[in-house]
Amino acid sequence: MPEAQLDIYNRGMSGHKVADLRGRWQKDAVDMKPDLLSILIGVNDVGRNLNGVDVVKWEADYRFILDASRKANPKLRLVLLDPFVVASGRLGNPEAFKLWRDQVERLIPIVKQLAADYDAVHVKTQDVFDAAASAVSPEHWIWDGVHPLPQGHELIARAWLEEVSARWKHGEQPS
Repeated sequence: MPEAQLDIYNRGMSGHKVADLRGRWQKDAVDMKPDLLSILIGVNDVGRNLNGVDVVKWEADYRFILDASRKANPKLRLVLLDPFVVASGRLGNPEAFKLWRDQVERLIPIVKQLAADYDAVHVKTQDVFDAAASAVSPEHWIWDGVHPLPQGHELIARAWLEEVSARWKHGEQPS
């Protein structure tokens, strides 16, 4: 979309959890004054809390960053992506995969609810990877269960573009 002349910034940091985002949100997101904000968070929370993510705190931190963003720009377009895992690499072991997947499944309904509450586009990334992994081996998409290969990134990009394009036409302002 070169004609759109978009400026895109990735503020993701390896290993960060939603609480880490909360701590750096003003500088890394709000102060940049975005027109559209896309958030993919959660799998690091799972990886650091395999005995159980504190979903109440996780949701509260997520709501904090969304509230701060909307306060700064009430017309801000939001895109929320589900955390995801597949049974590949270190998560190829069925027991390990089940631990991770069970925790991810606790976060997905929260992302869905947040998307509804904040009138955000919801990209069902776990569904995208589940479908892809059933068509071609999971290792084709994600090398270690959580980090996509280039073709996995393309899956995310295509799903993102499809959902965002369905919601907002080029140049259209949010209501």
